[in-house]
Amino acid sequence: MPRSIWSQSLASFSDSVAATRPAPAGVAAAAVAAELGISLLIKTIAITGGNNELLDAARRESAHLRGAADDDIGAVMAYMSSRDAAALRQAIEAPLRAARAAVAGLEFSAKASVKPSLAADLGAAQALLSGALRAILICIDANLHGREEEHRDAVAERQAIEDRARRTGVYSR
Repeated sequence: MPRSIWSQSLASFSDSVAATRPAPAGVAAAAVAAELGISLLIKTIAITGGNNELLDAARRESAHLRGAADDDIGAVMAYMSSRDAAALRQAIEAPLRAARAAVAGLEFSAKASVKPSLAADLGAAQALLSGALRAILICIDANLHGREEEHRDAVAERQAIEDRARRTGVYSR
């Protein structure tokens, strides 16, 4: 697998997204946006204090988003070179991992109680997480298009993730 996107500069990653290669693309870009949203959430919780459990959970999901972004790039490149069923499954599973972490971050943000001076940062975190999750779900839909019957579990999980997001009260489609 190529080196992690997290060891690149933001400019280099942006250039990679803009390049004509198949990856990084939508899921990796959205996972980076979601990770930035969780980073803002972590900041607001840490500065406010008093909720170490939520802070630790947000940090875990941040790590999951970082891994999911790298995993998606690898899965897309593997699928593009082999186009086999196992590679397709990974190209579906990697975005689902990103979506799981993003929706968890959105749920944490809905539970977070922060200082009034940090309300804008919390709102920005929620907007980043919500938009990123929507983008990831769009990519999942594209990966599943025409393959829904053989990937019913992924279709069901994708819907469950969106349902969880809607229940937060901060997600909109």
